[in-house]
Amino acid sequence: MLPHMVSVAVIGSGISGLMCAQTILRQSPGVTVAVYEWGRGPGGRTARRRIAINETCSVSFDHAAPFFAASTGAFSDSVLKDWIDRGIAARWNGHSAKFVREGEPTPASRADDYARFTGVPTMHSICRALSEEVVSAGGEMLFGRHVLSANFAGDGEGRWRVVANNRFAETGLQREERNFDAIVLSDKLLVLPNQYAVLSKSDVGALALPQLASEARVVLLVAFKHTKVEESCRWDILELQDAETGRSSEQCAVRLIVHESTKPQRAASNEGGLDLWVVHSGAEYAARQVRPEEDGVVPGLLDENSVKEEMLAEFLRVLRNSMSARAASGPASETDLEVAHASVMVWDHAQPRAADRLPGTHLVDAPRRAGVCGDFFGKGAWKKEGERKGGGEASGVEAAALSGVACGSALAPTLRDLMDQRAATKN
Repeated sequence: MLPHMVSVAVIGSGISGLMCAQTILRQSPGVTVAVYEWGRGPGGRTARRRIAINETCSVSFDHAAPFFAASTGAFSDSVLKDWIDRGIAARWNGHSAKFVREGEPTPASRADDYARFTGVPTMHSICRALSEEVVSAGGEMLFGRHVLSANFAGDGEGRWRVVANNRFAETGLQREERNFDAIVLSDKLLVLPNQYAVLSKSDVGALALPQLASEARVVLLVAFKHTKVEESCRWDILELQDAETGRSSEQCAVRLIVHESTKPQRAASNEGGLDLWVVHSGAEYAARQVRPEEDGVVPGLLDENSVKEEMLAEFLRVLRNSMSARAASGPASETDLEVAHASVMVWDHAQPRAADRLPGTHLVDAPRRAGVCGDFFGKGAWKKEGERKGGGEASGVEAAALSGVACGSALAPTLRDLMDQRAATKN
């Protein structure tokens, strides 16, 4: 690295982290960025789950965010347009419906049936493309890194010292330490006091966050052999409601059903021609089923088999009711819905609780060149544009992307100034 170059560490390779890294690289030529990621690849909420059905067939599920909306001009006119132009996202013209447990699903109202988008051929494609852009611009993608700490050094240089374990080192777990001029934390868990935090109390400073709760989901992944679903159902997205209140059934085993196979270009990730579905539980149901989070213990289900059986049974019941409502030949048979695969997983921090989302778009500690971004920002920040475009307030993928862009844009001038100072000193 040249002496006058400026380095940035971005921790987390989800949407917000990668959009922040992309923004810094685009707005601050000459700045280098290293993105730390615990997993084997990028993704966050856009990660995919690849499952081997047998020795010759494997399929991919969007096991986290099933789709995303475009509620604001800030997102649709810039970020989303870029993704679509690059061929990594597309509109999903899937039909949505509401269901009150019994009877036939009713089509969603025009207000609820907003435009939905997905990554193509999977949601994972978005973060994969963004990470490739980081590398092509001279940055690094450091996969398999468990960041242990990030400490601000009072050495006159104002550097951040990042300590991480390389989980995939050839020699086994390997400790790595590097200095950076700036740092970005792309998840609230990296800042708040918990087992994932990388900042000490003394280093939090202006990046302090209030306690923010997250909602969990249990996700059921189902692959059918040859079914009659498409000819019998007239929906691709089904939101189950409580019959009495009409609100989302957060206490129930099945809250949202997504017909994965109907997404654009999805056949490219389905080697066996199977019919793929993703089912999300309610948040309150998930909270009852998830093992409490403890140090050194990865969150999981208290009883995986019973949860799978309960969710699968409820899903099949809803699906058969929907099919029977339109079938002239009577109820769907067992052979109509022959299950080739069924498994469950925990999405433990699926999304921030709506009431806890923060106003503004990000946090930046300019003197120490540090920032925080993520989907837990943005409450009301783009409301005016949201009203203009329709679809409501930015959340999920959209909020994460906008927060990453805002954080990167806020840090870029400081990084450019530092680079100019070093270049002048060198000359």
